Amino acid sequence: MNQKKINTFFSTLNFVLFFVGYQLTTSLFLPISSDIEGVTRSVTIPYRAFTLLISLLVILLNIKEPFKEIGISLKVFLFYWLLLIIRIFYDTEIRTDIQLSGTSQLWLYIFGICLPAIFSIIRSYQEINLKKALVWIYTGVVITLLLSLFSNQTLFAETEDARLNANVGLQTIAYGHLGVMGIILSLFIFQKKNNSILTKIITLLVIFISIYATLRAGSRGPILALFAVILFWFFAHGKNVLLGILSLIIISGVTILFIDPILGFIGNIAPLLETRLRSAIFEGNITGRDLLYDEAWQIFFDHPILGGQFALFKPDGTFIYSHNLITDVFMGLGIIGGICMIYFLWKSALYSYRLIKNRDSIYWIGLVFIQQVIFNMVSGAFYYNQLLNALIPLILIYYRSTKTYK
Repeated sequence: MNQKKINTFFSTLNFVLFFVGYQLTTSLFLPISSDIEGVTRSVTIPYRAFTLLISLLVILLNIKEPFKEIGISLKVFLFYWLLLIIRIFYDTEIRTDIQLSGTSQLWLYIFGICLPAIFSIIRSYQEINLKKALVWIYTGVVITLLLSLFSNQTLFAETEDARLNANVGLQTIAYGHLGVMGIILSLFIFQKKNNSILTKIITLLVIFISIYATLRAGSRGPILALFAVILFWFFAHGKNVLLGILSLIIISGVTILFIDPILGFIGNIAPLLETRLRSAIFEGNITGRDLLYDEAWQIFFDHPILGGQFALFKPDGTFIYSHNLITDVFMGLGIIGGICMIYFLWKSALYSYRLIKNRDSIYWIGLVFIQQVIFNMVSGAFYYNQLLNALIPLILIYYRSTKTYK
């Protein structure tokens, strides 16, 4: 195997691991539950070390490659990360009015997971075999879903009072989003005209399995993400903007019209999810996150230019993100950081729209990007989301470097 093939192999593997590496590894090596302290870390720490090694190797393999013009959007993205690191460093290491615990894990996520992903993508994007990557990712998603179904019998049991995990390391929200990814990739593959009947049958089966896993996970965020991706897909897939708007109106209208039967169908598989969805839709109950939003916005209003703190600090020294991408950034970095994030997210979404509109062979990446944005709009934090941070530079560089779509 020559150096070119080695580079392509590891660059592609590095990219694939961002999508499904953690999910597949935990499904292979972790039980569905455990009382043993540290059992999760016994698998996840070696896995994180392995992925870091792969990312650093990819950077080294491509270190001599000259940087092409990366564009203002990617520069803004990197500038945002610089601001974020400065803010977190100030809050955790310099401020004397607070003493935070658990910051070592935060720094490990930043410097050991997110930043290596970003820079390995920037250096290696030309070496990634995206066609092969789709096959590997899809295979990994399918294997993980099947492993979770066969190993976790509670997924088939009657449960009305608990959300379900795939395993002790793959919690309910991440598991639900894995199912959504299975649906998205299956629909992308299914709609290809040159696929065989067997391929279409297999993708349909995977769609059913993915829907089941998404519903049984019991989390509302993945459902919202799936709905948003489908709306974005139909809007971008239209021949013109008016047709896209019409598609949005039709889909939204049909959903509203048949909301009770839809929720009833969901309840047949996941009664708890039906209850939680009805509570959110008809009662506006978002399980206390409105209190987090209010606190985060108050911090922004008190420090509107540069922000006040990167997270919500608790009296016991712990911290929690606000569970919303936008409130997090304005709380932590004020108007300056907010404008930066809105700019590079808007550009990424715009390029994803154009890739879909022009039926580009990699537009599935844009769909997953939309899913991950919604993920961080209702759960998680930007500095914990490795996949989203890898997709943004890839979309920005790929579109700018290889396409002239309008």
